[in-house]
Amino acid sequence: MVNPYFTFAFNIFGNYFTRKRLEYFDLRHNLLKNRMDIAYDAYLSGAVLTSIIGSLVALIGFILIITFIGVPEFRATRLTFPAWFAPYLEYKSLLIALVGAVVITIVVFIVIYQLFLLYPVLMSSDRKRRIDIMLPYAVNYMSAMSGAGVFPADLFRSLASNPIYGEVSVECRYMVRDLEVLGTDLVTAMKNLSLTTPSLMLQDFLQGAITVVTSGGELETYFEIKTEQYLLENRQRQKEFLETLGLLGETYVTAFVAGPLFLIVVISIMSIMGNAQMIFLYLIIYAIIPIGSIMYVILISSMTPET
Repeated sequence: MVNPYFTFAFNIFGNYFTRKRLEYFDLRHNLLKNRMDIAYDAYLSGAVLTSIIGSLVALIGFILIITFIGVPEFRATRLTFPAWFAPYLEYKSLLIALVGAVVITIVVFIVIYQLFLLYPVLMSSDRKRRIDIMLPYAVNYMSAMSGAGVFPADLFRSLASNPIYGEVSVECRYMVRDLEVLGTDLVTAMKNLSLTTPSLMLQDFLQGAITVVTSGGELETYFEIKTEQYLLENRQRQKEFLETLGLLGETYVTAFVAGPLFLIVVISIMSIMGNAQMIFLYLIIYAIIPIGSIMYVILISSMTPET
């Protein structure tokens, strides 16, 4: 069921995006990879509506700030205000307020809209990572089930109903849907899944399974070979992750510990001598260090294996 918010947005902006179907092929494919039950035109309509609301909220916040705090004072110099602007210096505060309001509104709108376009790509990458992590164990499960004499279609049904294997189970549910609801055969269902899954690893596995099935080979042997291959590759990825984690740790210490401390000391000394503004010190302490640390936490969390 489509979210009422996106339905409302589609009623306003939907006709514009519907006519541009070919221009948003990558977005449609990424939405399909994420298994998001929403059409691209409804999603983009929601993005535009959210961007408008966000920019209006930012504009109202900016107006409240300059109303209660006032417009920041800038010294009139040749660099900031040319000579021809001298007669209009009395309107300097009004001009700064208007320019600031326009810039903030446009920037917030663009940032929110671009985040909506970027979100399916990021989520697709995250799903790919989670599928790749669980696939070796899922293939091992299929190998054991196949050795017990379970038919391939029933094997995928069993995997789809087993939530232990996370996103691999979700992908198998779409294969089961094709088998039971759309009435396709097993080979066609595997082909459809290989075209829509974000994981190249799962795509390779399915294409190999299709070749084995169509050539009359033994799936049990194929599953055993793939299990050994994926477990070996999984150990190699974990080793590479540990090396990457060490590199990120060294980068964090340099960029957000030693570097900011050096800048804080330099700016503090320069401010005492009267050659620096404290605003740069505030930016480092209250913006660069916290935001950078949060970004590193998100980055490492997204890279960390779940098993």
